[in-house]
Amino acid sequence: MELEPFYELEAQIVRTEEIGETPYGRRSNFHMKGVVKGKINGTYEGIDYGTIVKTEVGDVVYVYVRETITTDRGIISGIRQGYAVPTQGGLAVRLFIFFHTQIPEYRFLNWTLGVAEGKAGPEGLRLKVSLLR
Repeated sequence: MELEPFYELEAQIVRTEEIGETPYGRRSNFHMKGVVKGKINGTYEGIDYGTIVKTEVGDVVYVYVRETITTDRGIISGIRQGYAVPTQGGLAVRLFIFFHTQIPEYRFLNWTLGVAEGKAGPEGLRLKVSLLR
């Protein structure tokens, strides 16, 4: 297996919906908008249906995102899941991504797993996304 760099994402939270305490932790919906640059370029929109759980390392966010990247060729949809753990510089984020698209040159994404790593904090979300090949 090899990791192939695919794109970088920069996004800001534009709205937060506080759901409240649940049996699984505190739930919030984080609505995000941003840009994608790399082997694909476009605008980004997503909602992180996050669950915040208190742990021995601090408030860990279990991340579940439904997202779209709009390119000049069409839309790439994604389901992103993973976690965000507190660190000195914000939240360290690690995720996997399932893609869905009808764009002919990107149809291979429908059976390719993406992995992402980055940081989240008050300044926004920054991820580097690679394809697992």
